[in-house]
Amino acid sequence: MYRFSNTVIGFLNLFTLLASIPIIGAGLWMARSSTTCEKFLQTPLLFIGFIILIVSLAGFIGACFHVAWALWLYLFVMLFLIGALMALTVFGFVVTSPGGEVDVPGKVYKEYDLQNYSPLLRKRIKDPQYWVTIRACILGSKTCATVITWTPYDYLTKDLTPIQVYLYIYIYIFNSKTLPLLDGKIAT
Repeated sequence: MYRFSNTVIGFLNLFTLLASIPIIGAGLWMARSSTTCEKFLQTPLLFIGFIILIVSLAGFIGACFHVAWALWLYLFVMLFLIGALMALTVFGFVVTSPGGEVDVPGKVYKEYDLQNYSPLLRKRIKDPQYWVTIRACILGSKTCATVITWTPYDYLTKDLTPIQVYLYIYIYIFNSKTLPLLDGKIAT
């Protein structure tokens, strides 16, 4: 039974070790791009890829070559990673759970009021630097090229995200270089 469990752990870690290589490759591929969105994702992808690589390597060496300290390291790091993932999930629910969308009578889109969200998220959204980064990201993705061809009827009938409505209003109607918030609302 001991040999079987070590074999299973060895194969699982070999698969995760091999899976970490495309993750690291994606992070390195994003390093050659100049868009803000991809630079934002590059560091976390590289970090996650190398952590998976190191943890898998420790588990593989420990299971296949009977190295006890590598298995103990693998165990503690995996417990830490599972706990961190659970904490991150709970944090995400706590920050976003009070907020939400409100139906607008007669419209397809929903309205989002900042007062329904946690103070931490409200503070982050009201930061002008946050919107400069998002604006650069969206403009760099060429999403606006398709939105500019829409007619007013399209805006009433399509299921728009709040950011699409917000960008249309401030970039194309008001020809604004900044993205101010109106009464704490993201989309109206």
